[in-house]
Amino acid sequence: KGHKKTCASLEDVAANMNAAGAAEDWRGVLKWEGRMEEVMATETDHNCDFFLLATLDAHRLGDSSTGSPHHVISILRLRELRVELLGKMGRFRDQGEAICIAASSLDQAGKVKEAYSYYTRARELGAAHGFFSV
Repeated sequence: KGHKKTCASLEDVAANMNAAGAAEDWRGVLKWEGRMEEVMATETDHNCDFFLLATLDAHRLGDSSTGSPHHVISILRLRELRVELLGKMGRFRDQGEAICIAASSLDQAGKVKEAYSYYTRARELGAAHGFFSV
């Protein structure tokens, strides 16, 4: 979709991300982040979750290696995408956990009001689906 034939297929992207992740080469994983929109629009929910988790892990490693605020911003954005995806997949307990992790990230970034609203969201999700989240 909008890519030249010389671009890697999504299968190749996944294989390259897997290899880079196994080698803890966070830069190698992040080089494929530009394909996120395409992955999210065309792949199965399971593949989208893999892509999000791999990219999140790479940004966490990048953040600990460089301290760049770019990584923190990307982590927050990716966490929100994953929360939405888990809800779409009906994985509500996992979604509640992801919301709490996102809230913690927001709190650490100094966004206390946003973090509080996330914790509230997690409690409401837990109450609606019969599990305790926070």
